[in-house]
Amino acid sequence: MGDQEPDVNNHIYEEHYLASDDGNGIEDFDFPDNDTLYNDEFQTGESSNPNLGQPHVTHEDTEFNIDFIEGQPHVTHDYVSPGGTLYWTPIVLDDIKPKVSSKFNSYGEAETMYRKYALESGFDVRLGRVRKMKNEIITNRHLVCNREGNPNTSKLDTLDIQHKKTQRRKDLFRRNCKAKVVLEIIPGTLTYVVSDFVERHNHELFSKGNMHLSRSKRKLDYSQEIFIHNLLKQNIGPVKAHRLYSALQVGPSVRGGLVTDFKNARRNLNCYIGGRDAKFLVDKMNDRKKNVPSFTFEYKVSNKRLNSLFWADETAKYNYNSFGDVISLDATFSMNKYDMVFVPFTGIDNHKKCVTFGAGLLSKEDEVSYEWLLRAFLKAFRKQPQLVLSDQDPALKKAIDKVFLLAHHRLCMWHITKKLPNKNEFIQILSIEDATTNQKFRKHFHSIIWNSKLEPHEFENVWRQMLEEFKITDNTWMNTMCGLRKSWIPAFFKHIPMSGLMRTTSLSESQNWSFQTTTLTGSYLVMFMMTFESVMERQRHNQILNDFNTATTFPKFITRTPYEPHASNVYTRKIFYQVQKEISRSEYNCFQKNVISSNGVDTIIVMEKRKNITIRQTNDVDVDDKDEEYNYDCLIRDTEYTVTHSTKDGSFKCTCMHFEHLGILCRHIFCVFKFYGIEQIPEKYILKRWRRDVIPTKLLKRRFTNSFDDSTSDMTATDIFSTVDRYDCPNHDLPTRADHFKQLLGVVGPDVESDVNDIQNPTDIRNKGWGSRGKRLKSTKEMIEKEISKPKRKCATCEQMVHHDKRNCPLKNTKK
Repeated sequence: MGDQEPDVNNHIYEEHYLASDDGNGIEDFDFPDNDTLYNDEFQTGESSNPNLGQPHVTHEDTEFNIDFIEGQPHVTHDYVSPGGTLYWTPIVLDDIKPKVSSKFNSYGEAETMYRKYALESGFDVRLGRVRKMKNEIITNRHLVCNREGNPNTSKLDTLDIQHKKTQRRKDLFRRNCKAKVVLEIIPGTLTYVVSDFVERHNHELFSKGNMHLSRSKRKLDYSQEIFIHNLLKQNIGPVKAHRLYSALQVGPSVRGGLVTDFKNARRNLNCYIGGRDAKFLVDKMNDRKKNVPSFTFEYKVSNKRLNSLFWADETAKYNYNSFGDVISLDATFSMNKYDMVFVPFTGIDNHKKCVTFGAGLLSKEDEVSYEWLLRAFLKAFRKQPQLVLSDQDPALKKAIDKVFLLAHHRLCMWHITKKLPNKNEFIQILSIEDATTNQKFRKHFHSIIWNSKLEPHEFENVWRQMLEEFKITDNTWMNTMCGLRKSWIPAFFKHIPMSGLMRTTSLSESQNWSFQTTTLTGSYLVMFMMTFESVMERQRHNQILNDFNTATTFPKFITRTPYEPHASNVYTRKIFYQVQKEISRSEYNCFQKNVISSNGVDTIIVMEKRKNITIRQTNDVDVDDKDEEYNYDCLIRDTEYTVTHSTKDGSFKCTCMHFEHLGILCRHIFCVFKFYGIEQIPEKYILKRWRRDVIPTKLLKRRFTNSFDDSTSDMTATDIFSTVDRYDCPNHDLPTRADHFKQLLGVVGPDVESDVNDIQNPTDIRNKGWGSRGKRLKSTKEMIEKEISKPKRKCATCEQMVHHDKRNCPLKNTKK
């Protein structure tokens, strides 16, 4: 060892070798039986100076004092014999070390004492043998070192019945350490006494700098589990969660576990859910139905397995009452572990943002399942929408026609136009022919179908002209789509109120994307529901933010009309800018041509100055399928519009049907307002759905949880680090792990999975979006695009540089 003073700031123990030479070169050692080292040449004890209060070590003729930082543990070990055992004895302050016959007022106080001693000494504590009375009062408890017990040296996995599976490589941890303290209760009291104390360890203890790596320090407390759980709801896994946690506390060694501990926390939660997932979810939603006002929850069980779900809360019902004139249905896949189809009901709020009215989960995407879902929706909201928008799913279309008898069903235009390049009849036009033909066809096609200014008879004329121009009058797909024109062409929906609010399900799909990006792949239903609640809270927070911006900002007026300031005080900011655009165009582009009065009705002819052709499209000349909506106003030239004004009820009506289409007065009616001296927009023309503060802020702030107002019940990530510290109490005083999991998941249920489960997890679900894990089904369009991206080669039949050869050349059949 030498006579140098050891550096105790970097090590929490000192090594001392006690040996005597027998003259044969063999060292002979004495085996110590207790905490005191029985050797005349080596002693450990306390300093004679009471002011220091620190131990010192003497060795043979050399004596040196070691000054320890207060609370700094110190350990010595004695080398017994060649190939023998090393023993480590912690040296800590005397008031921390357990003493035989010491008494404690409670078991918790005694356990806390030993855990504090272990923390200062550099080892972890594990609960050992225990004896209890019938009333569960502990009478005898062994608190042992966590390295107590014999290591498992077997090379086979003993859990395997046939013992054929080789055990994976794993470091041994247990060392049969005998360090312990034994606590016994004094009969007739709740006082505990230390009956036995073994101080010596047969393994190296932790150094002060590595104490954060011990199991006691790595153990995650409830606040950290909340942090991990909240990030899981935002699709942030354990690895990134650990990085964020380390960054928030400025380093990974300050507090908390390792990445493995964060992964295990998620694993333990998933194991707790297990086969009770469906049961947990149903019980949770039923409990919410009992405690939350106006909460609706419906479910269906088939053969004891969960089949269908539908839910909607009070805020969703308020939103539907105000904005439920138009809804969109778009099924989403791969949102949960069981591949149940997620079907949200989406609308547009007064800020022209997505709002979710309710949602459902279906095991099958058939007519029966959709019909059950729509009837559950109708039972909850009690009124039908005016317009329902969906894709071309035949099962959904049949269900809508059966349940929503008063609603108009309309197909998504984007889904239909997206299929155009997939049809074999158009491969030659869209892929092989020259770019001029491609561009011309696409531009003409989209200018017809997206034009909301056309009348039905005008659409049929220009559609027929397009087919003749491109010589596709016999095309099967085009004729089929023309037969369905009343289900997807805007020209045939002018008479339906708010029909121009949503022409595609693109807004619905954007909202579904927020659910997909927040949901972990293969998540349990309980976790998916918590993710859904998180997205809903974020959506409603955005509604509050938009209301706040509307109330606290002031727009810049661009005209001197009196109804522009009035509109800014009535409409939300998003809608006001649309109204302002109409007011501005009424000032600069419109003028009255003639006025005819007859039988209390004034007929005003309004002329609008327009460019000959106005086309609004993307920057690319070639229209891409990724574009969600196209707006074309070509084929509309300088036009006369007729505005009628009834002197009896003061009503206005324009032939452009702009108000019926979007619920906002058109520029032609604003032009007429000047003629009658109207300074404010009449109340009858201000729809409630476009007004400010349609939904009360207090209602939007309500949490989507089990209690009516639990704004203070949940611990958020913000106050984790400021209000909660690591538990400083023994395990028996803490809630059980099952209690932690229940509180995290917000579920009610048994701690142990029961053999009797009336609602089991769904299985064997295969829908059209299911595909196979890791093997996504590719569409025809995607396969065509992949084929086109390949290098061209010369065809022996047509002698052109193309993407085919003589086996599948289009000219092959022609020559025959």
